[in-house]
Amino acid sequence: MTGPKPLAVGYLRQYRSMTCDQLIRAKGRLAEVAELEGLYLCKVFVERFGTDPAAFDALIRSVRRRGVGVVIVPTEAHLSAVGSGVTKLERLHRETTVRVVSADLIQGDVVARLATGGA
Repeated sequence: MTGPKPLAVGYLRQYRSMTCDQLIRAKGRLAEVAELEGLYLCKVFVERFGTDPAAFDALIRSVRRRGVGVVIVPTEAHLSAVGSGVTKLERLHRETTVRVVSADLIQGDVVARLATGGA
């Protein structure tokens, strides 16, 4: 019998041009990555235009309060700087001990492993 899966949260920016269907697919992709990595995705924080960095600040509080060990993002661009010049990735590393998993890199790794016959 195995123990509970480690906790993860997702984070993504909802860009102005992003449709509801695209947002749903992006959240689904984060859930797929969590499953591939053996993680339990407990919440996805969505940053909406005009409220940045409210969702990111809530993510930081949640990570600290719940002991979350991993943040999953569609691409590292979702953790780039907005305004002050300090990136969200830098803030995550400064204020928490989480590991960041980028879905685009996981997808490439899985494709590469499948192409070479790896598991």
